[in-house]
Amino acid sequence: MKDNGFDVESLLNDDSFINWVLNNKDSFVWEEFVRTNPDREEIIAKASHIIRELHEAEKSGPTAADEGKVWSRITHTLEAEHTEVTPPRPSPRRSLGFKLATAAAFSMLIGLGIWRFYPSQNRITYGELITHAEKATALQEHVNSGAEPMKIELPDGSVVTLGRNSKLSYAKTFHQQKREVFMTGEAFFDVTKDSSRPFYVYANETVTRVLGTSFGITAFENGKKVTVNVKSGRVSVYRQSRIQTADPETNGMVLLPNQKVTFDRENESLVKNLVETPVPIKSIPAQSKERFDEVPLPVILAQLEESYGIKIIYDQEQVSKCIISIVLHNGSLYDNLDVISKTIGGSYKEVDAQIVIESNGCI
Repeated sequence: MKDNGFDVESLLNDDSFINWVLNNKDSFVWEEFVRTNPDREEIIAKASHIIRELHEAEKSGPTAADEGKVWSRITHTLEAEHTEVTPPRPSPRRSLGFKLATAAAFSMLIGLGIWRFYPSQNRITYGELITHAEKATALQEHVNSGAEPMKIELPDGSVVTLGRNSKLSYAKTFHQQKREVFMTGEAFFDVTKDSSRPFYVYANETVTRVLGTSFGITAFENGKKVTVNVKSGRVSVYRQSRIQTADPETNGMVLLPNQKVTFDRENESLVKNLVETPVPIKSIPAQSKERFDEVPLPVILAQLEESYGIKIIYDQEQVSKCIISIVLHNGSLYDNLDVISKTIGGSYKEVDAQIVIESNGCI
């Protein structure tokens, strides 16, 4: 770990330190650091206590977390007796500087924006993302203040179409292990496939991870929601936190073509749905095969699944006797489903980004 600027704030932004405190990872490195730097014991203890208190509050959920109670617990912890720090949980020993450190820590926490207990203070801004990223590498920024979309080619050949009143930042040369961009506003990404270097888009409190695909993101800084729409390929979307206590992607959602995820910034929830107008991910077969004459319904539904990449659920026994004639149009999925529903006297609905066909069957 770098010795320059070693303070509580730097530790709260150090992923290795956070993982050591919460998960006992990199223990050898930090144990050795503590052993060889006894003068840093108090700083390490303060940061460790703050991380644990915030972690406990975060586990309780935003509705159960009370700012006053949480800060009272942090204050009590900082003032409590503590002994020499032993990873990952220091034992108590009295420190005369802790009461003053409490006030300093309070100011520092507000300055960092680490409070995660009220929705209005949970938000991560584009400016914060850029500031954090530029600690590692210089970024170049594109700002679209015009009326027309702006085409931007990234260092790896990926192309971004940046909407009006939108910004995009990235390094002039991508990292050897990953490609990262930061945005606010609206953008459509056509990402060059590179299985050795995942592509990450950071937008407000969300991260979108892909290998090679095309998708759109809407994430205005003052907006209430962040939306990711997938056109092709597969992406995972997850919520990011200033203090990551576990792999955030494990709590995310995987999106396929014609699916979208919406992140509600007020209640911090991710919801997956189909896009407003699902369109074929590949062309429906030639004109002579678009027409189905006296064909079992499951065959037609299988064709729709393949064309739109959307799972269609139905009762096999009930619909197997439905023999219908239909022409599938190379347009909206819902238009085709409307025709099928009227033909069999049934209905359909969307459930978890899937289509459920409801029917009493056919005679």
